[in-house]
Amino acid sequence: MKIRSNWKLGLLILAGVSLAACGGNKEEAKSTTEMQVNVTTVETTTVAPAKLPDSLLPFKKEKQLVLGELDKLERSTSAHIQLNIKDKPKAKREAKISVDPVGWHNYKMPIDDSGSGKEAWLMNRGHLVGYQFSGLDNELRNLTPMTALLNTGSLSDKDSSNQTAMLFYENNLADWINAHPNDWLDYKVTPIYEGDELIPRKVELQYAGIKSDGTLLKISFGTKQEKMDEEGVTHVILENTSPNAKIDYATGNAEPLFAKKKLETTVAQTEATTEATVNQEEQRTVYVAKKGKSDVYWYIKGNMPSNTNWDNVVEMTEAQAKSQGKRHSSRE
Repeated sequence: MKIRSNWKLGLLILAGVSLAACGGNKEEAKSTTEMQVNVTTVETTTVAPAKLPDSLLPFKKEKQLVLGELDKLERSTSAHIQLNIKDKPKAKREAKISVDPVGWHNYKMPIDDSGSGKEAWLMNRGHLVGYQFSGLDNELRNLTPMTALLNTGSLSDKDSSNQTAMLFYENNLADWINAHPNDWLDYKVTPIYEGDELIPRKVELQYAGIKSDGTLLKISFGTKQEKMDEEGVTHVILENTSPNAKIDYATGNAEPLFAKKKLETTVAQTEATTEATVNQEEQRTVYVAKKGKSDVYWYIKGNMPSNTNWDNVVEMTEAQAKSQGKRHSSRE
């Protein structure tokens, strides 16, 4: 009887331990399941991209071109584009722009005062947003009179390395688009006028990149003209000037600077040459008959009358003869 009781007691203890063990495994499994659910939830959480600056166009993943309307003086006001590499124009550009922006005048002027005689046209019909982005040529809302220096970087040619010219930034932005085929460029150009002047004194460029998820990409080409604002948008202000001309920004008329300087130099040189010639002439030897008492003088002794007493002919300078009141013989 005692042995059987101990055996039954052992079975009861073993069963209790087993139940406790099974209960512990359920709790552990439950905890593991909850942890896996929590991890899955974290991994699938998405964060919305930061809001783009208000100075950019709304991001729509499509080409946008917004042209400001002409103002009361018929001046262009702004041009703003947002595009991807696939949006660059493919049509061949027209050979010549056929419309004139307000204030348009053009003059061929000497490019410097070297006396080389090389001349070039002072002004260009400048695009705000270049053709390589906009595909526009004869659109007055996208044109303004620009000096050749501002537009192309040179007075008589093109200099794409000139960081004070539109061409430098246009080419670098085009290269940026080519290097970022999955991203977008936001680019705006604004002419800056003073009062009612027809020709802008300056032009402001503004640009930034946008990733396909709508986040901002900063763009900088490392020039001293670039200023990046606190929102990551780059601004550049360029001067609409030319060193060979005085421009009337109110009307678009202009005067050459080097032509006037060249004329002044020519007059001064002429006066100096004339003075040297006079001095040379006055030191020339002349001949005076009658032991120097004749009222006339001669440049060539052989031209004097045949009855001249040669022993009485005196030599002196023309200046000396003039100082004695003598004159050049009318017979010579």
